[in-house]
Amino acid sequence: MKEKQIIDSARELFEKYGIKKTSMDEIAKNAGVTKKTVYSYFSSKNELINYFVKEELNYMKSIVEEYEAKEGDYFENVHQGLCKMLNYKKKSIILNIFMKEADDTNLKVLKDNLNRIDTQTKNYIKEVLEKAEKAGHIKVKNIDIVTFLIYKMYIALMFDWDEGDKELDDKEIADNILQILRNGLSNK
Repeated sequence: MKEKQIIDSARELFEKYGIKKTSMDEIAKNAGVTKKTVYSYFSSKNELINYFVKEELNYMKSIVEEYEAKEGDYFENVHQGLCKMLNYKKKSIILNIFMKEADDTNLKVLKDNLNRIDTQTKNYIKEVLEKAEKAGHIKVKNIDIVTFLIYKMYIALMFDWDEGDKELDDKEIADNILQILRNGLSNK
């Protein structure tokens, strides 16, 4: 019960004020517990950040696993799972705060955790590609290069697309990436 109060308090304060401006004292006060109680569950603010990142990774993993288990077109299922996961990443308040503060500050724990999220996302893509290759759905020369390209396509279109350019919706992104994955660029 107290751990949940502390987590809820930290989430609320991180979302309201950011990580750097939130102290363990404020988390304790907001949670209605002593600072000693906070430290009995989380030894530092970094440990709280790690908790939230782990929670986010577990949720993103559950999204992907849901789509992997679906019957139907292999490419479509993988694509929908990855797209939903990246959309979640884009809309997650706590992850966006982490990304902003990692850029604005030199908090190593934030940068390390964001790198961990990116690495796990790329590892997921690579695992899916390896399964697809083994099942005969695809053939690639270098799985690491293809993994990197797929990841960067999604990231670029979902996060880096310039607002001055034509606005893209998720379906348009999905359709274009799926076409490239399934057919390549050749008109043969």
